[in-house]
Amino acid sequence: MIIKIRHKRDGKQVARKIEISENVSLEELEQKLRERFDIKYDQRVELYYLDEENDRIVVSFEDELALILASQESPLFEMIVVDNFYTYPKVSKSKPGEVAEIMVPSKWLTTASIIRKDTKLWGTWIFTDDSDIIKALVHLGKLELTENTPEYNLIVTLRYLPGCLKYIGSTNEEVTSEDFEPHDTSYVIESFRMAALA
Repeated sequence: MIIKIRHKRDGKQVARKIEISENVSLEELEQKLRERFDIKYDQRVELYYLDEENDRIVVSFEDELALILASQESPLFEMIVVDNFYTYPKVSKSKPGEVAEIMVPSKWLTTASIIRKDTKLWGTWIFTDDSDIIKALVHLGKLELTENTPEYNLIVTLRYLPGCLKYIGSTNEEVTSEDFEPHDTSYVIESFRMAALA
């Protein structure tokens, strides 16, 4: 079958059509895409499927890939090189258009993190780039915390966007975000996944 892949390189988006087997594995597909786009093996990549609503859906499991290939005649994918990898709470600034992965150790994944006074959250859905990631995840309804430390770490993928003229705060899942005036850079949370404890 034929699939279409998009990949951004040097600020320009490149697209290719590639023929693959319908029962291709995720590892085989990633290897083929790395070769086609000349992506080094020491670079971290994320593979996304763009659905009918143009939503980006992360593809990280074999069954997800198989389902997409079985249900779409000519699916559209996007491969992103993740240049930035940080460990929470230290997150360096990134530029609009960049993608970063943040590893959140399990010790931070408790209800104590959402009642901290030294971290803030500004905006709704789109947050200022200095907004707390854990509070953002809970506010979005993506993460439910307990008092006890979980048996996993979390890896969160952020996509940085240009700043907004105004950020509107709101209350959701018992977390309140605040209003903010113009800011230079924003982020959205694209995806997150659990990772085994080291």
